[in-house]
Amino acid sequence: MTKKMHMALFCAVAIIGLLISPVTAVDPAAGEPLYHPFDYAQDHPDIDGDMIVWEDDRNGQKDIYFGTIDAFRASSGYTGERITTDPNSQERPSISGDYIAWQDDRNGNPDIYLYERSTETTTQLTNDTGKQWLPAVSGNHVAWYDDSSGRTNIVLYDIAAGEVKDVIDSDAKTTIPGGATEFKPALSENYVAWVEEADQNVYYYDIAAETIAGPVSTSTSIQSWPSLSGSAIAWEDYRHGDFGGEIYMTDLDNPSGGEKRITNAPGDQVSPALSGSIIAWEDMRDGNRSIYMYDLATDEEMSVYLSPEPNDEQLYPAVSGNSIVWQRRATPNSNLYIFVYEPGAPIEPVVTTIEIDPEITTVTVNSTVKFTPTVRDQFNATMTGVEINWTSSNKTIGTIDNSTGLFTGVAVGLTTVTATAGNASASALVTVEAPVEPPVEPPEVASITVKPPTTTLQIGGTQQFEATVRDQFDRAMTGVNVTWASSNKTIGTIDNSTGLFTALAEGTTTVTATVGEITGEATVTVSAEAPPDPVAARITLTSDRTTAVVNETVTFSATVYDLNDIELPDVTVNWTSSDPAVGTINETGLFTAIGEGTANVTATAGNASASALVTVEALPEPILDNLYITPSGATLAIGDTQRFVVTASDQDGNAMTNVSVNWTSSDEDVGTIDEAGLFVALAEGTATVAATAENVTATATVTVINNEPALASIAVTPSEITLVSNDTAAFTATALDQFGNEFSGIEIAWTSSDPAVGTIDADGLFNAVADGTTTITATAENITGEATVTVATASSGVVVSPSTITLGAGESRQFTVHGLQDNAGSAVDWSCDDEAVGTIDTNGLFNAVADGIATITATAENETGTATVTVASSPVATRIEIEPATATIQPGETRAFTATVFDQRDSEMDWIRVTWSSSNPDVGTIDRAGLFGAFAEGSTEITASAGEAAGTAAITVSTTVVPEPTPVNPGGGGGSVAYSDGGGGSSEPTFCARTCENLASGQTFTFSDLTTSSVSSVNITAAGNIPQMMLTVKKTNAPSAAESPADDVYEYVAITSSWVNPSLIGNATVFFSVPTDWLGARNMTPEDVRLMRYANGAWESLETEVVGEESGLYRFRAITPGFSTFAIAASPSSLAASAEEIDVTPEVTETPEETGEVTTEPTEAVPATTTPAAPLVYAPFLAPLAFLLWGRRKN
Repeated sequence: MTKKMHMALFCAVAIIGLLISPVTAVDPAAGEPLYHPFDYAQDHPDIDGDMIVWEDDRNGQKDIYFGTIDAFRASSGYTGERITTDPNSQERPSISGDYIAWQDDRNGNPDIYLYERSTETTTQLTNDTGKQWLPAVSGNHVAWYDDSSGRTNIVLYDIAAGEVKDVIDSDAKTTIPGGATEFKPALSENYVAWVEEADQNVYYYDIAAETIAGPVSTSTSIQSWPSLSGSAIAWEDYRHGDFGGEIYMTDLDNPSGGEKRITNAPGDQVSPALSGSIIAWEDMRDGNRSIYMYDLATDEEMSVYLSPEPNDEQLYPAVSGNSIVWQRRATPNSNLYIFVYEPGAPIEPVVTTIEIDPEITTVTVNSTVKFTPTVRDQFNATMTGVEINWTSSNKTIGTIDNSTGLFTGVAVGLTTVTATAGNASASALVTVEAPVEPPVEPPEVASITVKPPTTTLQIGGTQQFEATVRDQFDRAMTGVNVTWASSNKTIGTIDNSTGLFTALAEGTTTVTATVGEITGEATVTVSAEAPPDPVAARITLTSDRTTAVVNETVTFSATVYDLNDIELPDVTVNWTSSDPAVGTINETGLFTAIGEGTANVTATAGNASASALVTVEALPEPILDNLYITPSGATLAIGDTQRFVVTASDQDGNAMTNVSVNWTSSDEDVGTIDEAGLFVALAEGTATVAATAENVTATATVTVINNEPALASIAVTPSEITLVSNDTAAFTATALDQFGNEFSGIEIAWTSSDPAVGTIDADGLFNAVADGTTTITATAENITGEATVTVATASSGVVVSPSTITLGAGESRQFTVHGLQDNAGSAVDWSCDDEAVGTIDTNGLFNAVADGIATITATAENETGTATVTVASSPVATRIEIEPATATIQPGETRAFTATVFDQRDSEMDWIRVTWSSSNPDVGTIDRAGLFGAFAEGSTEITASAGEAAGTAAITVSTTVVPEPTPVNPGGGGGSVAYSDGGGGSSEPTFCARTCENLASGQTFTFSDLTTSSVSSVNITAAGNIPQMMLTVKKTNAPSAAESPADDVYEYVAITSSWVNPSLIGNATVFFSVPTDWLGARNMTPEDVRLMRYANGAWESLETEVVGEESGLYRFRAITPGFSTFAIAASPSSLAASAEEIDVTPEVTETPEETGEVTTEPTEAVPATTTPAAPLVYAPFLAPLAFLLWGRRKN
């Protein structure tokens, strides 16, 4: 949009501007405020016409978002449209017409990016190593700061030409006076303006004339924050000292018109934004940071938004036409505020803030407190008659009347009371305490009840009496000593302390229980005949509830008492239901609800009975409450398909069937999904699969990778050879992809590490020059393979060349003889001592047959010479282990599996990628990353294949097992999985797998959120292009053959890489933690901790750095040359070698066989000596510093 200003209007207003009187109260601006609070930060907006851009942190990092005033006006729930999706930070956007520019951190330092809305294309404008930041876009130009030269220049970019128009020779000051807040260079169609560091004055650049001019002002006072509209420029100016910052303006096309003072008020007026006839700025005249404006057309200064309190700061206004947008509040509580200026329109008050009195209060249970709201509009004026909605965050602690604001305490605890009106809300904290009890009167014995009150015994019989002592409040008392007595000891006696009565003779006696002056009595009749059996006299019923829903159960229990109110525990109770159609009850008292209605449950024992009424309610209509997609995520290659299954449940968690589901894909360019849930992968990228039914939605993430073969390794043949000077040897290089298949069409570059020993040409032909050892390297696309050449002086006599060589089975090599110069025509007899290893013909041509070592002998003129041949087959995948080997999971659950490939020597081939399959896709399917999704009950066998090798795991899907942890969906450029490596019933994940894709050489990727051990994250830097990689981390035990690496080991952790050639990993950093209590219990410091790596049968100490302490944990990082089993140890007792002494040498064996398997085997040579571990670096966090912030400082 072109921003112009009529000069006649400007000149007229500018002259009036000179006459602005000292500050007086200003009227509010008429117009339409638009404010929609949002839970995430919305910062640094810019505007052009109806279009607004801003930076937004709702996705975890700063992204650029776009919206329109009409869209904000139309919907209170509108939150804009996302422009950037890169996981790094994009900030400080600027918009003009079809273009949006911003600064971008995706390349490690700020760069400038440009987005064209009409074509949805993004262009990187800078790639210098320096810092390029704070762009401004206007019309056909973009301007930004650039410090590549050591000074802060202004770069002007021509969008139409697609190139930099000029680098303006400046040393710009980018921050406000006395603060760290940065401002952009100002830009219009005609000019660029900035503040020079040297004198802090505003200068400008004429785009058409390509010249620098300035300073703009005749004043030498400090100036800042210029803003341009056409040829009009405004800035903040500090020439009046005590007034603070003020707004000035002038016309660059008419400098004779002079400078115009726009503001004349106490406090700061700063950060001006100019467009046409409107200037807006931040204003502190009222104490709080507010927004004011000046209408050049009417010569009026007006308040736009008056901040009600210091924390409600109004920041960074931007203007276009009659619309103003700014950032309300500092990050992270910031939101957009929009104001559309409408001169002459009535000013409608809008609820902007609410205050609650009291803000913090304490009440007791059952007491009340009245909250009073104060509502203010956009001009900080109090509003009346506004309807307030009151809520309590925890109604079990306290409730509040929605209309009166009267709060009532319910239970002890904390709750938040919130008052809401329109888009404004405020909260108060309420503490509910227990009521203060009145003084307690000491308990005194008031009564004693003896049980049983009467009893009949046969001579010689006994009766245990019990006394219940109650106080004056009729509360039972415990711990009271009761004295027992019998009134007629010839009839019977009673133990004075226990209350056990013994019958001695016929008659009647009274048993008395006494405490102090209080007594209780019972009567005992002793008869010579046996007393009658006790008879059930009454029954009491208890149940867990009296209301049930159809198909639920209610448990009843009955207690039977005799005539003396003595419990009869062994009496048989019969149970009946008055209406079996409503419910039945079994012999144990378990009632089963069958149909809607009421029924009497009756318990009968002898002539005694008791009943209870049960109400049975009909089953509520099931309401769809939740959907769950299986699998929850999938990694596919282009052309793959994946079946997704959705499970529906109602409000009670019961499964629902016959639910109609609508399937969608968020990006149908990446993949589509049909009505049956079958996803087809079409292009590389990420898509979200959504299943929707009755406004309930579940999602799953699908990552589609380009599974085209990519160069993964190079095998050089022969891998080792010994020659004499002037000999030649032909080397061959075989390129292999990530699947171990031969990769054609690759151009190989050959080099020799020591040309003085020997040289190699472009075809791989080596010429031996002088004694020594050199490494031959074959390179293509940052992938290398190596071989070793030794050149040795020929001894006298018969010398065989090459003297040593390593070949693969099926290969051949021509041997020659030296030392027969005087008898060049002498006959040579060739022989091989082990023809099972290889054979040699009469001309010296050796053919390798099988693995082993053979000696070649050449005999001529009664002299002999020998050479050694090692035949070693290429590594071929021979077996695959899957972890876990068995699993039992529920339908709808997911489980991640990992496959380890081994060659014929039982060495891991961790660069080989396997192919996964499921024998029964109706039970479940497995994706390319090894993530299995269970669909239905049954059994299936999953298979991991590589070449001719395969491994299997058995999976049972059953509804009766305890669900195991489900994997975390992949996000961004990587994926993650955490699972238990045991069978069904595991409740915690013990295994974490994380993936990354398309990692370019030199880039670093962080495998984060590792939760199953003390290792929290691992960073790897690629030495070459990595198409796909998986990192597995789990807690483990020490290797069986290893001794303990230290006196104290906190934890062993296994870290394994898959799908990648280890040579493509440049370095890795492991981040881990150790509890402070663990070190304290051993009287150790964090400097005693080291990360140890097990390699080649020995422990090596890695350089370990303490990076801080947090939440009871010391946090560390250590750099490792490779992955293996690690020990987090303290006070190391014996170390095989320090990290610096480990010599990691990739050894490349012979040319692969036709199976196409990878032949690179990394080996490590460990020096025999032991040296002290590398020193620790301790980097503690500094204690927080207190700063006095100048009033101008902003976030």
